[in-house]
Amino acid sequence: MLELFRRSIEDIFTQNFGISTESCETARPEEKGLTARIPFKEGNRNFFASLWVEKPVLERVANILLFDEKPDRETLEDLTAELANFLVGHAKMIASDRKLSCEIGTPEFTGENTFSFEPGTLLYRVEDHHIALHIREKR
Repeated sequence: MLELFRRSIEDIFTQNFGISTESCETARPEEKGLTARIPFKEGNRNFFASLWVEKPVLERVANILLFDEKPDRETLEDLTAELANFLVGHAKMIASDRKLSCEIGTPEFTGENTFSFEPGTLLYRVEDHHIALHIREKR
């Protein structure tokens, strides 16, 4: 399953945004990032995908998608949730191409936090900043 999300991150950033990413599983970012989560279901198992992204990455994405060079806090929060939706939605499309069943729920902005690495986390460098997606099963 992580491979679907790895491909989704790489596809979305490089093909849709024109931003290169580099996997950096050993890095431990110290800056705070904005977070959002989105529930999804694969087969009969329920999961959460939690996105963590540093503000400069969001500002770059806002400039690309919204032509907004100085987005306000509300825009960044909305964009965080939409980016989570975009990434999980693309993973769903990849899963569908592979004949895997996947459903997604509604994303929600969850705050601003420091990065916490856990198993099931995909961490990428985007220029001098980071983005992470953590997948965990809902209990």
